[in-house]
Amino acid sequence: MYTTSANKKQRSSRVNTASTSRPTAPTDEPNSDDENRIEANLAKTQPNKLRKKIQLQMAGYALEMLSSGLFRSHTIGMLVDTQQIQLGYYDHSSILLSAPFSIDTDEIHFLETLYHLRALSLSGRGVVSRLKLPKGDPDDLVSPGLKPTTTLYADAQVYFGSQLLILGNVLYRARSIVGRGTIVIEAAPKEQPDAWLYTAKYSFPPATRHSEASLILSALRTAKQRPEWSWVENHLPNLKFWEDVELTDDDDDEDFPHERIKLFLDEHCPDFGYEKRVLRILVQDRLEPLTSLSEEVHYAQVFCDVLQAHRWLYDHCQILHRDISMNNIMVRKVDGKIFGVLNDLDLASRATKEMSATSKHRTGTRPFMAYELLDPKKVVSHLYRHDLESFFYVMLCLCCRYNLDGTRAGNEYDEWFTRSALDVKRSKTDMFTQLEAFEPPVTPDFSAFEPLLVHIHGLIKEALVQGLVSGIQGTPFDPETGNNRLTYENFLDNLKTFDNENFTIHYLSPSPLPAQPVDESVLEEDQREMRAKMGKWLDEDSYLADSKPSGKARKGKARNA
Repeated sequence: MYTTSANKKQRSSRVNTASTSRPTAPTDEPNSDDENRIEANLAKTQPNKLRKKIQLQMAGYALEMLSSGLFRSHTIGMLVDTQQIQLGYYDHSSILLSAPFSIDTDEIHFLETLYHLRALSLSGRGVVSRLKLPKGDPDDLVSPGLKPTTTLYADAQVYFGSQLLILGNVLYRARSIVGRGTIVIEAAPKEQPDAWLYTAKYSFPPATRHSEASLILSALRTAKQRPEWSWVENHLPNLKFWEDVELTDDDDDEDFPHERIKLFLDEHCPDFGYEKRVLRILVQDRLEPLTSLSEEVHYAQVFCDVLQAHRWLYDHCQILHRDISMNNIMVRKVDGKIFGVLNDLDLASRATKEMSATSKHRTGTRPFMAYELLDPKKVVSHLYRHDLESFFYVMLCLCCRYNLDGTRAGNEYDEWFTRSALDVKRSKTDMFTQLEAFEPPVTPDFSAFEPLLVHIHGLIKEALVQGLVSGIQGTPFDPETGNNRLTYENFLDNLKTFDNENFTIHYLSPSPLPAQPVDESVLEEDQREMRAKMGKWLDEDSYLADSKPSGKARKGKARNA
């Protein structure tokens, strides 16, 4: 709970504690007075503009509360504008503002509001505590000699199933109000406190979305069914623990608002599509970022690896990733060997007989999304070729914005990271419809990628032109492949050899598109197996115990029998 006031001198001190992750810029008194005079003038001449400014300020504090410090399912704020009061509610699915009311005319209502806010439980205030600490003296949970730290969970000892891990630094924290609110923290075994072997990911996805852990476990289990598929394991995350947690332990907790908000919005604003969320915890072996590489040929090899794993996953597990980005293409290094890994299946989906969106938001990371998916006015199914297009944007941004050592080299395509979805769509469409020859502004370190980028750009351009011609002339058009331009085979032909070095090709014969839908009974069986393993630490044998092939592999075995 925090308060935002139009008068900065009256602002609650607790507001500042919500923003400790950002240092406060020094200010002097004249600037503060000037700002107060401006706000006073706005209050007289343009009261609505001032209120909007304060609402944005309150939303900024909510952003800090939801993306810094404690795990939070939601947060509540109070806007004080002279005598006017307005409450704001923010969670990972919505932003809701109450109707303003006056302290002068509704004093009792104001006092009742303060009383009820004061009486809220921790869950009612949005604090989610799911760290399973070992029993014993709290002083024993902190290693001696440690210096004070502002990292809230650093050095906490937490049980994940039977495994006790020590949490370290936050590796990634999403900064958004609406969304998954993902936090990734490095973790080490208690007996090896300096070996950061794992990452623990906490997120708040929609409860209706397929669990990332269920998809990973299904894929790894399927890869063990045939010797010729064993290569895939090197290119997928190695899952160790997972758990889905309801955001309140008590179904009758009257303080917890999500269920009441959903019921109200479903009845009065059915088009809003409020999404109930869960806290999803996942631990896996730690991987290295794409930019940890130091040679062009290794970057190319990683792209070739991930392209193959991505298509195998689609063909044999009916899983389409749908969020190809620089952060989700990672690296595993084993005994001097480098393997590209397709990470983060948070937004992945299974191909079913009745495909439907499991979230009201479009899936993907905006700078890397296919241009067709960026139009907010069009409903477009996410196809396999859209992921191929995302691979191109990842390579393009890497080669034009980074040096070989992973440091930033420039601001090419910055607008893709900062502008609206529609602006990004226009920018990408212009790139493929320009009359001039495409000359990617690659950095000197990535000059060997230029011919590859030009060729793939040409494939996407041809597919776009074919679609436009088809729409005008009524000629046939295959949306799955862009009239055979955007195909796995064409991308693999471009990536299998780089700078005179041939890469290992494991997957030469992909299945026809689209993928055959996975049977619903298979999904139900997968869910049963996942529930049995939820909350347990998984070792290598866990993937084989009671395992059965997934999707097409399972059907194939039945036919052979």
